[in-house]
Amino acid sequence: MARPFETTFILFVDMLGFAALVEKEGDEINELSPIFTGAELYSPSPAESLLGYRFMNFHRCLNQARVRLQEMGAGTAIVFSDSAFFRIDSLENAIHLARMLMFELVTSETPARMGLARGTYRMLRFLTDSSAQVSFHMSQFLGTGVVRAYETERCGVPGLRILLHPDLEPLLDKDDLRIIPVKPSEIMRLNVRSEVNYLDVTDNHLGQDFDDCNQFDCLRWMKDLTDGPFQYHYIETFDAWNRMRAQLKRAPYPWEKFLDRDKYDYTHGIRERPSTDH
Repeated sequence: MARPFETTFILFVDMLGFAALVEKEGDEINELSPIFTGAELYSPSPAESLLGYRFMNFHRCLNQARVRLQEMGAGTAIVFSDSAFFRIDSLENAIHLARMLMFELVTSETPARMGLARGTYRMLRFLTDSSAQVSFHMSQFLGTGVVRAYETERCGVPGLRILLHPDLEPLLDKDDLRIIPVKPSEIMRLNVRSEVNYLDVTDNHLGQDFDDCNQFDCLRWMKDLTDGPFQYHYIETFDAWNRMRAQLKRAPYPWEKFLDRDKYDYTHGIRERPSTDH
């Protein structure tokens, strides 16, 4: 008798614009160093290229998520190149992990999109074998949760979003989990109706909107470094963030202010930006 599969929650994370950056700056990859698990989040990146800067920060943020998953006591993290799968036991923990990861990616100025789904997951085997002549890496894992999370991220909704598979709708307490509706679109390949509000709700001595404004600055910088045909991802993100602000009873962030470069601090006091002269 076959063993029944257990249902779990799968989060798929994908870095946006990675392929185009590799094509544009691929000659620079020999200058990259490994991103060690102990790398400090937000520390200055030694990479001079935009590809290196984003790739290193993407993996730094994924490592922070892996540490949180470990603290939760159970789960799986599978990371490869510009994407990752996380298996999490509860919906609340999955949304919390996704929210923290996306906030850190945005404030590290690394664009990404996520899909979260419920379904089966099974890990069969992971193997790495390397010699001077040949390297062999094998990842055998599968499940409906894996497929659905991937399809959710690829559903056609543009921008930096945490998208929720339609199958999750009956499980969502949209107020407690801070869930907002996705604006309908004719280009969607899956009827995704909800996404996670990941704007910071923490108040501090600098004022409630300080972290929001910092995020909008990061979004502007990412948009300005993106070729015109792909800037719609950041415009759609801007629109989604204002719907997130509305859920938090905050006034819309002005479009005119978002476009005003004179009000933009290009260092944030956090780190030096990479050179883009490549």
